[in-house]
Amino acid sequence: MTRTDRLQKLKVNLLSRRDELRRRSGRSYDSKSSNDSAIGDAADIAQYNEMSDLNSHLISMEADELSEIENALKKFHNDSYGICEVTGKPIPIARLEAMPLTRYSVEAQRESERQAMV
Repeated sequence: MTRTDRLQKLKVNLLSRRDELRRRSGRSYDSKSSNDSAIGDAADIAQYNEMSDLNSHLISMEADELSEIENALKKFHNDSYGICEVTGKPIPIARLEAMPLTRYSVEAQRESERQAMV
């Protein structure tokens, strides 16, 4: 399979994931209404609040992922998907298959992390 074929397969996977995230964003993670939290003891309320916080975190993570996917799909449109934003060189397909939303080659990522530690 050529690099182009493998990139096309990644694009199909990203489109599928995008559609899944869009469907999820249309429905609530929380099955209780806010009025239900007033019923029950303190443990029930604490559990409800904890689940609400977790749901908010999940929604935020999925929104971030959706944004990254949209950026990757724009790069497909511009023929720049799979090109390192630092070096301008193609990112190895194995890295893209492992991390389809990566924007950097391993070398560029390591250098970025090294500089962040300084």
